[in-house]
Amino acid sequence: MSDGYAHASGLRGLSGEPAEKRSLREVPVMLGRALRLLWAADRRTFLVTAALQITTGAGVAAQLLVGNKVLRAIIDAGASKQTIAAVLPQLAILAAVTATLGFAQAAQAGYNRLLAERAIRHFNRLILEVAGAVDLESFESASFYDRLERARQQGISTPLQISLGLLGITNSVVSVTGIAIALTAIEPLLLPLVVAGYVPLWIVARRNSEEMYRFAFGQTPGDRLRQHLEQALAGRGQAAETRAFGLSRFLLDRWDRSYAERIGEIAGVVHRHVRRSLLASGSTSLLQAGVFAVLVALLLSGRVDVAGTATAAIAIQQLAARLQRVGDEAAALYESARYLEDFETFLQLRPEVVPDTMVEPASPFTTLTVDDLRFRYPASDRDVLDGVSFEVPAGEVVALVGENGSGKTTLAKLLAALYRPTGGRILWDGVDIESRHPDAWRHNVAVIFQDFVRHRLTGTENIGIGDAARMDDALAVHAAATHAGADAFLSSLPRGYDTVLSKEFEGGADLSVGQWQRVALGRAFFRDAPFIVLDEPTAALDAKAEYELFETMRTLAGGRTVLLISHRFSSVRSADRILVLHEGRLVEQGSHRELMAANGRYAEMFTLQASAYLEDVEDVEDAASVAPAS
Repeated sequence: MSDGYAHASGLRGLSGEPAEKRSLREVPVMLGRALRLLWAADRRTFLVTAALQITTGAGVAAQLLVGNKVLRAIIDAGASKQTIAAVLPQLAILAAVTATLGFAQAAQAGYNRLLAERAIRHFNRLILEVAGAVDLESFESASFYDRLERARQQGISTPLQISLGLLGITNSVVSVTGIAIALTAIEPLLLPLVVAGYVPLWIVARRNSEEMYRFAFGQTPGDRLRQHLEQALAGRGQAAETRAFGLSRFLLDRWDRSYAERIGEIAGVVHRHVRRSLLASGSTSLLQAGVFAVLVALLLSGRVDVAGTATAAIAIQQLAARLQRVGDEAAALYESARYLEDFETFLQLRPEVVPDTMVEPASPFTTLTVDDLRFRYPASDRDVLDGVSFEVPAGEVVALVGENGSGKTTLAKLLAALYRPTGGRILWDGVDIESRHPDAWRHNVAVIFQDFVRHRLTGTENIGIGDAARMDDALAVHAAATHAGADAFLSSLPRGYDTVLSKEFEGGADLSVGQWQRVALGRAFFRDAPFIVLDEPTAALDAKAEYELFETMRTLAGGRTVLLISHRFSSVRSADRILVLHEGRLVEQGSHRELMAANGRYAEMFTLQASAYLEDVEDVEDAASVAPAS
């Protein structure tokens, strides 16, 4: 392997097991990471929301303290036969505290939602950045798909849970602190008794959260299967085949079985949660009843007066509710933090980002050399390509042929720097492409695969993405479309090139398979790259259209080097050179005439394919020879 730039492996850190169980001591660390993510999403809204949460938390405690003074003032006024004016100052303060609390609660609901939406956008952007940057090999791994699915799910739910939970627990802690101060001022003995009553609930909530996380982790493959089945049932692209084969019932039954398995598992989890919660709630209720018994004893002993007893009773009730809320929010945050850990592990798959200075303008070359190239897919025990070597001079049109599974598409992806070779080298005028960042190399290659993407975008965008930086160059877009034979039908669409190429959108239009293939070719021609790779670029075109396209390939390519992959042997005859792959090895190369004269594998495959057409001709001639004269 080269000593220069090393590709970042997209498979790094993949695992099919959940992260190990975390102790509560580690939760603050995970929450600290969550805070940094929320801060990066929208620091201003985060600060406003935090301030509102603190205000509402302090407001609850203030209400309790002011309410206690109002109660005492009322008792004193009644005892001394004073007028209502004596308690008006305390009532005014209570009204002001209540109004402030009401405003803060109303405002925080809106800001919580705004922060959550911006956090969702930020999280999902990070996911999409990684998914768009990892090596193509990552997409050959089931573990990667599981991790991507978990990241997607948590990219939607985790920001909302963390933003609301983290700020909510701040509110609760502030409230608990204020109430605790008020209760301690009345009678210090009551506070530890109330807190002790909620320890069982906190322990159970944490254990339930851990179990729910592990359940969700194990459900990822089933979730992906159900998503596929839902798309097959409800997707526009699958609708025709689903109906043609009468698959609706089968797919729905398969979806039902998968969902039944999920519900069966979660039912077991829920039943265990309920049993634990029942025991914890019973213990807490008994301890709380004991607290009230102590409070009554304090009243009867004269240690606490009537006003203090009433205030303490309210404080105990509010503190109990807040302590339970703290436990629930802490458990939810613990669970969210576990999901966040999966999310951050996925982000670690991000390859090294290429600096803009490393991506140089596309440059011509003299010779492209493939030297003893080998490649093996992850988890495979055999090489898909084994010792492939050849040279391509600049400006040459080369055809690549071979049976299915011979390694043609894999070779095309290696030449496009989408895969990292297992062994051997690809040299660009003697420079190993492994010594450069793959993004820098890919700028020199325009590649269209047989399974090209049909973007639900406009005609201009579908061609312009061949070189997104130049998409605004309408003349160049139209020129590329014209070269590919797509200008006529794109121009005739309702909004011309600005028509969305899908009827799933208002005003959109559908294209035929052959028309889509011409759009894809236009995409390749639009990219100003010296090397063009076309993998079955004309599979949806008729034989005449494909022949005409291949015959004019040199003109269309404008002197650029072209590698063509095709199953139609008759259409590649005009290539300067034909490379023949068999079981991952390059077994022959030469012009059509040279390979036919060699009478090897190419000649055999060409003859077999041509014989079908020749037999048809002979059948017609035989029928004509025996037909009676009219």
